[in-house]
Amino acid sequence: MEDTAEPDLQVDVSSVDGVTVVAVTGELDAASTAELQAPLREVSERDDAVVLDLSDCQFVDSTGLHAIIDTRTAIQQRGGRFALCCTPNGPVARVIEVALPGMIELHPTREAALRSLK
Repeated sequence: MEDTAEPDLQVDVSSVDGVTVVAVTGELDAASTAELQAPLREVSERDDAVVLDLSDCQFVDSTGLHAIIDTRTAIQQRGGRFALCCTPNGPVARVIEVALPGMIELHPTREAALRSLK
């Protein structure tokens, strides 16, 4: 029997007006964060402006939070700019607001995150 289930995490990397956008769909947890770490490492070493779009991410745990913080730190240490967007008042926003109060500015849309990097 063939497994046709959707993967738990999908990562799409694209470029919008010179800004790299990493869009995540699914649940970002201990089992799936490894799928995101390679693309995040690549963009954090290469790109000067990165938006992490978690609008279609339904869950994030401490492993995912560490990946977000590590990416932001790596980009900013190189003099780059980082922005994060997620659904306002959604489960991801609530976890980030509770676990990382004031550490990361949350933008309500990808467009708002892109504007913040201009």
